[in-house]
Amino acid sequence: MKNNKLVIERLTALWALNECGLGGFMHAFGSPFTGILVGGISILLITLIATHTKTLVPVLIKALSIVLLVKLSVSPHSPITAYIAVSFQAFLGLLLYRLFSVNHVTVVLLGVVTFLESALQKLLTLTIIYGQSLWDAADVYTAWISDKLAFLEVAISAKTLMLLFITFYACAGVFVGILIIRVRQLIQTVDISQLDKNLSELQSNSIEKKPTRRSNKLVLFWASTLVLILLPIFFFHDELGGVKKGVYVIARSLLILVLWYTVIGPMLLKGLNKILLKRQSTYKSDIQNTLNLLPYLRSIIRFAWLDSSSLKGVNRIQHFLARSIVYSVHYNPIKE
Repeated sequence: MKNNKLVIERLTALWALNECGLGGFMHAFGSPFTGILVGGISILLITLIATHTKTLVPVLIKALSIVLLVKLSVSPHSPITAYIAVSFQAFLGLLLYRLFSVNHVTVVLLGVVTFLESALQKLLTLTIIYGQSLWDAADVYTAWISDKLAFLEVAISAKTLMLLFITFYACAGVFVGILIIRVRQLIQTVDISQLDKNLSELQSNSIEKKPTRRSNKLVLFWASTLVLILLPIFFFHDELGGVKKGVYVIARSLLILVLWYTVIGPMLLKGLNKILLKRQSTYKSDIQNTLNLLPYLRSIIRFAWLDSSSLKGVNRIQHFLARSIVYSVHYNPIKE
């Protein structure tokens, strides 16, 4: 691959694209798998940045600052939890790779711990918003299902569901860690000759599209969640108690959401903005270079996906990621 400075610059740009592009899109649609997809790509790029520098601390902190500033300007609708998550990934990667270097164990460990943080963050958020009633409703649902399917001896409590959820994220972390190890190996084998033959196509497709309007699917997601929680409270408890608890859950959830989106969230983002603005002047040219690269990187990623179309499943994903990274590093828009 090319010189380390250029590699880190392009990896940082890909990281920013992942956070403000894929991350912003998935947050807008309320996807429950944002932590896995966006987080997995982020730790891949953090790992590659750590691989290509001998001064990990200043380089990774600079890259994180650029990513957060670009994310704040391009994808302002992302919640504060998204900024916390990406910062957690970066600082944990910094700690692990600084102390133990980049190796198979630290890569997998980074995947597991960051995914567990994502899972626990989701459970904590749901508990804060809906309170204990969420888990009461889960217990009622699973008890009702167990009664109807008694011949199968199904008995899953809310506690068991939470443990399964956390276990799923931990296993996903192991899978992503192994995938990152494989992608690092494949990067050394990528042939860039196909990229040179398609420079004109990449250039013609590099016009940035207008951002799509935010969908009402986020509202639908929260409304559906409320309905699922309220149904057992209203219909599986005594009439008076169920109605009171249902009204309480609605009022409590709405109050917390209003406070979060109108007071707490904006205040935290304002504080984050102040911190980042102190670094903005230092990294002004780097931020502009990153923003200029984003349209080209989108085209390269589309090309890498098509270029790996002959492969299937996980094999295609790991080759797609490897090719996206190598093509992004070697592509020179100035040639056009």
